[in-house]
Amino acid sequence: MAKNNVHSADGSFLGFLFQIERVMLWLSEGGERKIVGIETDDDIVVQIQSGVDIDIIYEQAKNAQGGNIPFSDQSEDLWKTLSIWVKAVEEDRININNAIFSAITNKKLPASRLLLKLSKAKKENNAEMLKVIKELKGTALKLSKDNKKYGSVITNCEEQTLINIVDKIVVLDGSFHHDHNAFKKQLKANLSIGDKLPFDHIYNGLFGSVISKIINCWRNREEAWINVESFNNLYNELVAEFLKKSFVEQATSFIPVKKSEIEQNRKSLYVEQLNSINCNEQEILEAIHDYLRCQSEKSRYAKEFEVPESKFLEYYDDLTQHWKNISRPRFRINPQGLSPEDIGYQVYNETTLYKGKLNNQEPKQGYTYKGAYHYLANMPEIGWHPTWETKFKKTNNASKDK
Repeated sequence: MAKNNVHSADGSFLGFLFQIERVMLWLSEGGERKIVGIETDDDIVVQIQSGVDIDIIYEQAKNAQGGNIPFSDQSEDLWKTLSIWVKAVEEDRININNAIFSAITNKKLPASRLLLKLSKAKKENNAEMLKVIKELKGTALKLSKDNKKYGSVITNCEEQTLINIVDKIVVLDGSFHHDHNAFKKQLKANLSIGDKLPFDHIYNGLFGSVISKIINCWRNREEAWINVESFNNLYNELVAEFLKKSFVEQATSFIPVKKSEIEQNRKSLYVEQLNSINCNEQEILEAIHDYLRCQSEKSRYAKEFEVPESKFLEYYDDLTQHWKNISRPRFRINPQGLSPEDIGYQVYNETTLYKGKLNNQEPKQGYTYKGAYHYLANMPEIGWHPTWETKFKKTNNASKDK
C-alpha cells in the first residue's frame, strides 16, 4: 500500500511541475497585457487583456504516469473538463469568441478518442460537426454514476453553444513540444536566449520563482496569477545577475564524470594523500568527482574567456595560504595526542571549509573550491598528513628529475 501511495504522490508532483512548465511557456510567448493563472477556474487559465475584451485560454493539463493515457471517452478528466468549459460559457464568465479550450497531455492519444474527434470538428464542415456533437451527447448519456453529473451539463447545453465550444477545442498530445527537453528548447527560443547566456541558470531561476509565487498565493488563499511583465522583469534580473558575475558555475548534473576517469584517478597523488589520512571510499569518490569537475570547468572558463589563468594562480595562492594557517600549528602542536592520520584528517576537513574568492567571486559549487584543493594536493603544493613532504613531495620531485 505504501508503495502505491508513493507512486501516486510522484504522479501528482510531476503533474504540478508539468503545469508550471506550461505556465512558463505561455508567459514566454510575450504580450505585455497577458496574465496566466494556475488552479483557478481550471488547471491553467491564460487571460490576454485587449482593449475592453479579455481573450481567455482554458487549458486542462494532464501529465500521465506509466501506461495510463488520460482523456478516455469514459474518464472523469474528460467530462469534468468539458463541463467546466460549458459552465464558463453558459454563465457568461468568458466571451467564447475570444476563447481557446486547450487539452494537453504528455501521452499520444489514440485516433479513436472522442476528444480528438472534437478537436478536429470545425464549423466549416457542418455535417462532421453535427455528427461529433451527436456522438458527444450519446456518450454523455451512457456515463457511469460518478460522471453523470458532468455528462448532464453537456446534454442540457444548447446545441449551438456546444458547437461554438467544440469549434474552439485544441488538443496537444504527446507529439507536441511539451516533453521536458523540447519544452526547454521552445522556452529558450521564445525568450531569445543566446548561447552566450547560461540557459540552465536562467531556466532554474525562472522555474523556482514561478513555483514560489504560486505557492505563496495558495498559502494566502489567493488565486495565483502571473503577468508577462513581471515574468520578463525576472528574466532581465537573471540576465543582469549573470552579466555581473565573472563566471557561472554549472550544476554538478551537467558535468558528468565517467567511470573510466574515476579509475584513472585512483592512483593520483591527491588520492594517495587522502588515503594517507584514512579517508573512506565515499570520501575518495567525492574527491575524485570534485577534482574532475573542477578541472573540466577550469578548461571551459579558459575557452570562454571567463576566468584567465592569472586569476586561478591568485586563487591557488589564497587557498594555499589558508592551508598554511590551518596546518602549521596542527602539525607542530598535538596536546590531545592524536595519531598523525587523525591530525591530517582534521586539517583536511577544516581547510576545505574555506571557499576563497575566484576572480573576486565566492564559488557556490563545492567542486570548484574542493577540487582546487585537490589540484594543489596533486602538485603537490599542499598536504594533509603531517609528514606529507616526506611521503609525497620528495618522491614527486625525484620523479620529475628523472
